[in-house]
Amino acid sequence: MVFVAAVLIVLPALGVVGTFLHGVPYVGLATAYVLGYLPWLLVVAGLGGALALFSWTRRRGRIAAALVVVSLLTIVGGSVVTARMTAAVEHAGADIDLAKTFGVGQPKSARPDAEATYSSFDGEPLQLSIYAPAGSSLDSRAPVLVFIHGGGWIGGDRSANSDDLRWFADKGWLAISVDYALSSDNRHLWDVTQGQIGCALAWLADNVERYGGDASRLSLSGDSAGGNLAINAGFMAAGGTLTSSCGGRIPTVAAVSALYPAVDPAGVYDNPDPVLGGHARDMVGAYTGGSPRDYPERYEVIGARAHIDADGPPTLMILAGGDHLVPNDGAYEFADLARAAGVEVELVTVPYADHAFDARPGSIGEQAYRQLTAQWFRSHGQAP
Repeated sequence: MVFVAAVLIVLPALGVVGTFLHGVPYVGLATAYVLGYLPWLLVVAGLGGALALFSWTRRRGRIAAALVVVSLLTIVGGSVVTARMTAAVEHAGADIDLAKTFGVGQPKSARPDAEATYSSFDGEPLQLSIYAPAGSSLDSRAPVLVFIHGGGWIGGDRSANSDDLRWFADKGWLAISVDYALSSDNRHLWDVTQGQIGCALAWLADNVERYGGDASRLSLSGDSAGGNLAINAGFMAAGGTLTSSCGGRIPTVAAVSALYPAVDPAGVYDNPDPVLGGHARDMVGAYTGGSPRDYPERYEVIGARAHIDADGPPTLMILAGGDHLVPNDGAYEFADLARAAGVEVELVTVPYADHAFDARPGSIGEQAYRQLTAQWFRSHGQAP
């Protein structure tokens, strides 16, 4: 019984300790694996504590007593983490349902209502997925939310965050997820990808009405590398510098919401994390073809700072306080510069959270992203 209790208690305890020590190399990476499952880990730790307590009442063993204490500390520590994360996003306007954080009954994916090809590259189609509000018709004029997936410019696809897009569609947005050509070790698309996003937006300006959308009410969102592309596209469109690889008119972007965006690719490349730093360099290096020292002009083009414009769209950035993949310094600097230029920028930093902290269905991160993004878009004229 004591052995089983130890197994149930020790792993959650190590995860919670690692979460508190998120800044410690190697140890802090536990955050990335713990937070999404934290509610269940606390339940497991509680069960282990109950077993240890039962064993102690029978034999008064020291090990059992120690396990009871560790169980209680784990539950308290995990509760503190949950409370601080919840407080941070609720202060920004979210309303977290802790029952949902267990993930029970929460959808992991959703099928789009329609798919379309907006262009092609190297003989491959570039497509988008469309999630329409219930009852949508040609006469509908729903605001349009375009989501750009992450994956370090080298991975991911338009099926990412499909459950989020269905959630937004159910709230009244015409939600659209866009594919773009991915970079690789021998294909560096730093000068191609942004033009493809421009092409997708131009295609939508001409075609979105057939799906019940209003191209004059357009917002962008994205995560990680997709957050970089969403912010760049929004600001470049405002400054008249966003080009379309397929021609056409690029519509105005009314607002942007980005999750842990890689607004400073040079900072991502120079990420000092001993575990994920190499992965970060591989991703940005594949996108650009080398380091910031090798190609400073390329990093200038893909960095968000260079595209700040006084007419830039109101921008919300939701950051992971313990991000081991995308350092937050670039986002803070971008926010300061954009605000100085007169752009409305809001930062919400979620304590303890790591990159992709919204990935688990029902998590605090997922609830926060959905609610804060919807609130941000509504407050800037994009309400359904």
